[in-house]
Amino acid sequence: MAGISLLIAGVLFAFFRSHGFDDPYITYRYAANLASGQGFVYNPGLAILSTTTPLYALLLAPAAASGLDLPLVSNLISCLSLGAGGLAIWRLGLAWDDPLAGLVGALLYPLFPLLLITIGAETSFVLALILWAFVAASGARWRVVAVLLGLATMARADTALAGLVLGLAILAGHVRLGRLAWRDLPWSAAGIYGLLIAPWVIFAQAFYGSPIPVTLAAKRYQSMIVGSRSFRQGLLDHVGELWALPAYRLLLILAVIGVGHSLLRRRAALGLLGWVGLYGLAYAWLGVTGYFWYYGTICLGLIVAAALGVSAVAAVAQRLARYRAAGALGLALATVVLGAEVGDMARLAAQPDPRLAFYHEVGDWLRLHTPPDASVGTLEVGLIGYYSQRPMIDFAGLIQPDVAMQFDAQHGYLEVARWAMERYRPSYLVLQDVNLPLLQTSPDLATRCTDLAEFPGPLTIYQCDWSSP
Repeated sequence: MAGISLLIAGVLFAFFRSHGFDDPYITYRYAANLASGQGFVYNPGLAILSTTTPLYALLLAPAAASGLDLPLVSNLISCLSLGAGGLAIWRLGLAWDDPLAGLVGALLYPLFPLLLITIGAETSFVLALILWAFVAASGARWRVVAVLLGLATMARADTALAGLVLGLAILAGHVRLGRLAWRDLPWSAAGIYGLLIAPWVIFAQAFYGSPIPVTLAAKRYQSMIVGSRSFRQGLLDHVGELWALPAYRLLLILAVIGVGHSLLRRRAALGLLGWVGLYGLAYAWLGVTGYFWYYGTICLGLIVAAALGVSAVAAVAQRLARYRAAGALGLALATVVLGAEVGDMARLAAQPDPRLAFYHEVGDWLRLHTPPDASVGTLEVGLIGYYSQRPMIDFAGLIQPDVAMQFDAQHGYLEVARWAMERYRPSYLVLQDVNLPLLQTSPDLATRCTDLAEFPGPLTIYQCDWSSP
């Protein structure tokens, strides 16, 4: 199975090596700045924690120091992580005495379209760490669990919820056996976990003022904008979109069956599914905006539940027919979903986000035609900031926390962009004038800013003069 997982990872990298989206480039810039000696910061000289995945940035820093293409390296890590995650699901299936569920999950997980579109981010890397932590937990290898969970927590803080679930499972197991004694608990594993995350927490508190990324507050403020889609609404929308497609409707039905099957016969799977459910509740409670990469954990739970559902259907068929026929029925159901995934994979591979090329071109132009200390204001700072290497003013509030605080029901991106312009006075602007008509609706700003260059998108670069009152 390891060979199949590696083959899948290789195929994914061949198809998606040049894909990506804007947000991970914020993390890439942290890695690049650290590698170049400018510190673990986004804008040099400003200690603000805007990456939600510090470990991933640290992982990329040696590649940046070696002069490697960070987006390419990150895409490779994502694809390998998807393959590794599938292999972990296979191992979990064996641990749950359900090899059919493990096989189905291992095949469906790496190719699920809502996971493929997160390639380039830390999502699949974090999920692989958590999946292998559950594999280690199935064998009571608690120190290995602690190391994997510690790394996952430094890669993304919300994964501490997985540690909570596993900790509760350990306590429940001792209570069930009637021998709960404090000395029997895996305290050494807890110590390893604490020692792994403590240095980062101490450093982040001292350097940034908090280990909590400012982007969490930014995305909560963004959810107040009229028309913004919350995490909860986004989840419902994704379910509706899947339900509208026959193959994925089958997947959803199998997932419901799988949850019931885990409650009745595969209780060992409840820890993983419980973590996914807790994750969804936590994000709904936080009230963040429903960005698509937040749903990676939910997708994992959906695939695992559906794989268990396939096993449940096969078990029922086994009682009605020969064993081989039962297994064939389960694999036939999985093949329907797998066929849809392969079709979507080809479609997604043929349709990379055009903004990657546009923003890259804009960033290169700024790097070549503006002073190194010239500040640039724009709405999406990832790619443009990474390639321009200029101080960025982010109208979405992911880099400057006080910008995010301006969002509410009366102040959307246009109003907040005006506020950020007056507050930070960037030397240059990069605007999609159709989506953010900042200068067209602000005569005072229009008199200060002159267009310099135009790019596909359409995108326009302006130079702004703040010398007059």
